[in-house]
Amino acid sequence: MDLQSKKIGFIGGGEMAYAIAVGMKAGGIKPSQITVSNPSAGKFKRFQTEGMNTTHNNMEIMDTCEIVLICIKPQIFPVLVEELKSHPKRCENQLIISIVGGLVSETLEKVFDWARVIRTVPNTPCKVQEGILLYCKSKTSTDEDMATVKSLFSACAECLVLPERLMDAGQAISGCGVAYIYTALDALADGGVKMGLPRATALTLAAKTCAGAGNMYLQTQQHPGVLKDAVTSPGGITICALHALDKGGFRAALIDAVEVATNKSLEIGAKK
Repeated sequence: MDLQSKKIGFIGGGEMAYAIAVGMKAGGIKPSQITVSNPSAGKFKRFQTEGMNTTHNNMEIMDTCEIVLICIKPQIFPVLVEELKSHPKRCENQLIISIVGGLVSETLEKVFDWARVIRTVPNTPCKVQEGILLYCKSKTSTDEDMATVKSLFSACAECLVLPERLMDAGQAISGCGVAYIYTALDALADGGVKMGLPRATALTLAAKTCAGAGNMYLQTQQHPGVLKDAVTSPGGITICALHALDKGGFRAALIDAVEVATNKSLEIGAKK
């Protein structure tokens, strides 16, 4: 698909939509190709600053855009469904890309029965071209559609195809996991402040350490346990700190968070 000739619409103008739109711009999509709809004009300024079009009319997006990204919260999706029922006009040869948490392909296929659909899970680091995008093939999507999604997101995210049955678990790590990491950054910085570090310094140390550790694993592909052991000397500082984390239930809490988030995503999908 020649993306430079396509109109791309966003229904929903929240944080994730903005992160994706900015990422697409970085990847060569012209701002004039993008139109964002949202009920609140307060969300428009940052898109307009990027040179993108805005509207309050969701159906304008459905009428004019060949590629439509559904970027609304799960609880808002039924409102869009009702809106679609009273608006029969559609753009021809339309591809619908959903980032709605928990919303399964089967539901998307029923609601957007005139179009081809792809379920995705991006995360907010798309905004700084460091994102992850999970996506899966539906019954209605084609190989070309899958390639289109990869082309749209590849400038701002590493794109990973998963079978649908694993999308909820993937979302619990990459989608929700951003919040886990920010919570860890905040806690590490608080620890540094408690021990006398300026907050800005503590935050920089925590952020660079998290980023560096992640990149080290990606580059070496060594098991995290091996990398951990490499900085854990017998009777040393790190092993004492790790013991404190274990006593606090650090590992178990992260595992529980992934499990709870996965089950919540499955619950949302079952309700639609």
